Amino acid sequence: MPSSKHSNKLGVSFQRAKWRATNALSLMVAAFIFFAASGAAVRAADQVTTAYQSVSIGSSTPLWIAKDAGFFERQGLDVKIVFVEGSPRTIQTLIAGESQIVESTGPATLNAGAAGSPVVIVAGYVNVMPYYLIVDKSINSPADLKGKVGANHMPGTAADTVIRIGLKALGLDPDRDVSLRAIGNTPMRLQAMSAGAAQFMVAQDLELVQAKRLGFKLLVDYVANKTPFPMGGAVTTERYVKEKRDAVLRYVKALAQALHYLKTNREGSLKIISRYARFQNAELMGTAFDAARRLYSDTPVPPTEGFDLVAKELAQRNPKLRDFDTKSVIDLQFIRELEQSGFLKSLKGN
Repeated sequence: MPSSKHSNKLGVSFQRAKWRATNALSLMVAAFIFFAASGAAVRAADQVTTAYQSVSIGSSTPLWIAKDAGFFERQGLDVKIVFVEGSPRTIQTLIAGESQIVESTGPATLNAGAAGSPVVIVAGYVNVMPYYLIVDKSINSPADLKGKVGANHMPGTAADTVIRIGLKALGLDPDRDVSLRAIGNTPMRLQAMSAGAAQFMVAQDLELVQAKRLGFKLLVDYVANKTPFPMGGAVTTERYVKEKRDAVLRYVKALAQALHYLKTNREGSLKIISRYARFQNAELMGTAFDAARRLYSDTPVPPTEGFDLVAKELAQRNPKLRDFDTKSVIDLQFIRELEQSGFLKSLKGN
C-alpha cells in the first residue's frame, strides 16, 4: 500500500495535469472563437467590382475618393475600381456580369434600359451638364461652326449627347451642318484640337483650363446654364438590388461620405485625384478641381430631372426610347432610406 506522502504527491500531480488540460482546452476554444470571428469579419466584406468611365476630374472622382479615403472599407465593402473608357462600355461590363455596380451616365443607362437590360441608377453625384463648348480661335459665333469638324466621343456617351443637344440649341444640325468625328475621351479630343484635326469640342473643367492656355476659346458655358443632366451616377441591376440590397445601401452611404469629403477636404481630395487623373498638369489641377467641385451634389440623389431631355435626344437614333418610361431606370429607395434614417443630415452636421 502506497504511503500517504506518496499519495499526496500523486494527487497534486493529477490536479496540476487536470488544470493544464482544462486551461489548454480553454485556450483552444478561445482561439477557435477568435479565428472564426476573424473569418466571419473577412467574409462580411462584400466584394464589388466597379467600372468607372473617365480619367479626368469630374464624374469619376467621387469613386476615387470613396476608395482611397476608405469610405467603402468602412462600410464593409471590398471594392475594386477599374477604368473602362466611356459609359456605354462601363454598362457593358455590368450587363456581362464583370461589374456589380458601375459609374455611368443617363444616356448609357437609358439605352441599356430600352434594349431590355434591367439596369437602375441608385445614386447620382453630378446632375447638371458639366461641359463647355470650346472652339478654335478663328470661330467667333455659332454660325462659324458650319462646315467645321468637331472632336467627339463615342456614340451614346454623355459628351456625344451634350454636343448634339448644344448644337441644336445654337440652331445647327449636328448631322448636316458640322462633321462630328469620334476621337475618344476628353484629353484625346483636346489633342486633336491642338493638332488641327478638329475645330471644336465639349470639355470639362480641367481641359477648359488647358484649352485656354493653348489659345482656344470658350463659346458656350453649359455649366452656367445649370441644365439638369444625369452625368455621373452609380448604376446596377435590379437583380443585384434584390439579392444584395444591404451592400448597395452601404455603397450609396460611402458615396455620400465621399461627396462630403470632396466638398470639405481640398488637400486630401487633390492628393487622391493625383493618383488617378491622367494627362494631368499639377499646376492646373487645383484650379480645375475648384471649378469642378461646385458641380457635385450635396447628397447622391439620382437626377430625376434631365432623363426626359436625354431620352428625347437619343430617340432620334434609338426608336425604342420614343415611348420609354425614363422613371423605370431610377431607383430612389436607398436615398430615401438614408434621408429617413438621418444619415445624410448627419454628414451636413459634420
